[in-house]
Order: sequence, then C-alpha cells, then structure tokens
Amino acid sequence: PHKKNNIFLFLTILISYYTQIVMSSKIFVVGATGATGKHVVQMLLDEGNTVITVVRSKDTLVSLLKEGNNYGDRLQVKEAAILDLSHDELVSLTAGCSAVVSCLGHNISFKGLWGEPRRLVTDAVKGLTKAMPSSAMFILMGSDGVRHPDDPIRPFGERLVITLLRCLVPPHVDNEMAAEYLYQDRSFNWIVVRPTDLVDEEHASKSYDIFDISEGSLFGGPGVSRANVAHFMVQLIQKKELSEKYKHQMPVVKHKVS
Repeated sequence: PHKKNNIFLFLTILISYYTQIVMSSKIFVVGATGATGKHVVQMLLDEGNTVITVVRSKDTLVSLLKEGNNYGDRLQVKEAAILDLSHDELVSLTAGCSAVVSCLGHNISFKGLWGEPRRLVTDAVKGLTKAMPSSAMFILMGSDGVRHPDDPIRPFGERLVITLLRCLVPPHVDNEMAAEYLYQDRSFNWIVVRPTDLVDEEHASKSYDIFDISEGSLFGGPGVSRANVAHFMVQLIQKKELSEKYKHQMPVVKHKVS
C-alpha cells in the first residue's frame, strides 16, 4: 500500500506539472516597471506564465517583484527603450506570445509630460501590433478620459476640461491617438481597458465593476486601485470567454460601490 501511495503521489505531481505547462502562456508586457505594469507582471508570474518584457533597468523591475522568488526562464527581460527596437527585434521578442500588454505611460515630470517622445504610447502600439503574432491579443491600458464613440456625450464642463487637456497635456492626446489607432483596425484582437482615477493598493481586492461604456462624471468618483486594474487585465488573458466578450471594446473599470 505504501508503494502504491508513492506512485499515486508521483503521478499527481507529474500531471499537475504538465498541466501547468500546457495551460501557461507566454505574455509580452511593456510598461512593466510602472505602478500598474508591475502588478500585471507579478500576477502573470504567480499564475505560472512566462513574461517577456522590455525595460530600461532589469534591476528596477526585479526590485518591484516579490523577494526571494527565482522565476528562471519564466521572466525574460531585455534592457532597452521600447521605441529604440527595430521591427525585427519586436517580432523576435513577441514570437509565440498569446498576448501583448501595454501599461506604458509618460513619467510625471516636466520632461515626461512635455518632452520627447510625445507619441510614446501610440508609436509603441503601432510597432507592437505590427510585429506580434496575428493570433495574439493586444491589451492597452488607457483611461476613462479617452472617449469611445458609443460613450454618451459628456456635459459641457467636462468636454471643456478634456479640450484643455488636449491643448496643455500631450500625454492625453497620445492616449487618445493610441486608442483611436486600435479602434480603426479590426484585423486583430485588441481591448482597451479604461480605468477611472487610479489609486495605489498593494494587493488586488477584486472589488471592482466593469462597464461597457463610460458613464457618470469623470471627476470626483472613487478611484480604482492599480492592482485591481491589473487583475482585470490578467483575467482578460486567462479567460477566453471574457476576452471574447470585450474584443474590440473599451471596457471601463470602476471601484465597486457597495
């Protein structure tokens, strides 16, 4: 009986191991050292996936992940600026990936907001979607300030504020252009995730709601945590029925109000 138990335990471990290999995916992530991107990377790794990313500093990325974990080949990091990579390099990096996730954003500094590259997100989206496998899904993190054509017309005051943002804050225009680029192309799978105001939270509480369109005021509502936004993005990758539901859509992520 003892020998049979050992054999059964061995087979259980073996099946679990190979099941994890089969079910795991290879995901390409940009913006991995950002406040939301780091959560996306950590959650994907925790689920047994392989993450490939381009960052300026591997040490910075590693310092943002859980201490004491050795991810081995499941974390592959190329140190570079994403816009410095050629088409062929992006093709090589995204080869075999089932999804490409962009959490790119501009640094909150004078250079980050008004310096070059002013089209960081848009140019990265264009380069990555042209290079990634045709079967891959592209997930872009935007904001609810980026309008979907089906969204209701906003009040005059909010439209005035958004117009001022377009004139004074280049990153807002960059986010709008990136979403517009995707919206005009239905030849591949894409989803634009639009969170409301973002707040920091160490772990995902999973207390959030998803809406098909942006409703309610852009200002003054409860913020949604970056960890919860990351959780939704990872769910889009892992659950096919969810990604099919929101394919070519721009779902809005809001904090769940009891």
